[in-house]
Amino acid sequence: MERTLGAEQKLAIHSAEKNVVTPTQAELVRIDYLDGWRGIAILFVLLEHFFDVIGIHVGRMGVDIFFVLSGMLMSNILFVKKVPLRTFYKRRISRIFPVFFLFVTSLSLCSLIFELSHEHNNYLYNLLFLRSYYPEHPSLWNTGLPVGHFWSLNVEEHSYVVLSVIAVLALWVSRVYLIVLTLGVSCIITHFIYVKNPGFAPANFEFRTEVVASFLLISAGYFLVKNRFERFLPAWSPLVSFVLAIACYSPYAPHWSFEWSVAPFLLAFTVNHLNLLPSFVKSVLSIPALRLLGIWSFSIYLWQQPFYYYGIKFGEAFPLAGVTLFSLAILTGALSFYLIENPARKFLNERW
Repeated sequence: MERTLGAEQKLAIHSAEKNVVTPTQAELVRIDYLDGWRGIAILFVLLEHFFDVIGIHVGRMGVDIFFVLSGMLMSNILFVKKVPLRTFYKRRISRIFPVFFLFVTSLSLCSLIFELSHEHNNYLYNLLFLRSYYPEHPSLWNTGLPVGHFWSLNVEEHSYVVLSVIAVLALWVSRVYLIVLTLGVSCIITHFIYVKNPGFAPANFEFRTEVVASFLLISAGYFLVKNRFERFLPAWSPLVSFVLAIACYSPYAPHWSFEWSVAPFLLAFTVNHLNLLPSFVKSVLSIPALRLLGIWSFSIYLWQQPFYYYGIKFGEAFPLAGVTLFSLAILTGALSFYLIENPARKFLNERW
């Protein structure tokens, strides 16, 4: 990664990032166009939740865009930089857990105090990223609380564990990329088996780790071999693969399965070769507004769900609800980042 990106890796220097945690040597430094990639991901999610986007599953694509970036970055941290697992887990916990803990705890208290549902009984399952699996009833989407988006966080955390186990195996096993890629392809095969055998498939299987982790794992595995192909690829190839990936989420896909059978490869290829893009395309991805959305993306993703659930999901609660709640979701996410997520991360990293 360092050889591929070269001088393009740098510390955040823009005024909007002065309060952002400066990465340690064990962390990846900020790359402008990758923040923009995150910005596209969260923007896609918000567009589907707050506006009537017809003909394409932009929300699901937004989550998958997050997944492939995460797989690439985790592969770099664990297999190339070989960050110790102790440090790896400390950094992941300090990055994710404080604001997630606040969100889950706040919802559970509201559920208990105002008798919104019985979901507060599943507090620990939610907090430990197990809710996609247990309990099966009610499902994550029928709890009476805005927790449906936890499925993607569960997939992400489970994938971190899988990749960290493989990092241990890498001490004795060569060609780790084959293990990671095989697991990624196995997720797609598992998805196919579930589709063909509905009686065997668990409920809501399309949101479970054993099928969705394909995006992270294929991206992580490809990262380890991408340099073998990069010199043969034209600068426009990531743009072509991204356009083809968009088509996979539309009614124009050659087959209905392309969203989960082909899109993982196309998105993994795209994110792993963003460094090839012409400078003017990178400058578009580096637009300050898009980068800020990317920097705030985790907090936005968490806190947008109540706005969507109570204001849009069952019909617009009031005129212009989409525009209003879209703006409030971004504002709340930004406040969460600067007041909770980033200070907590900095505090833990400095003392832990």
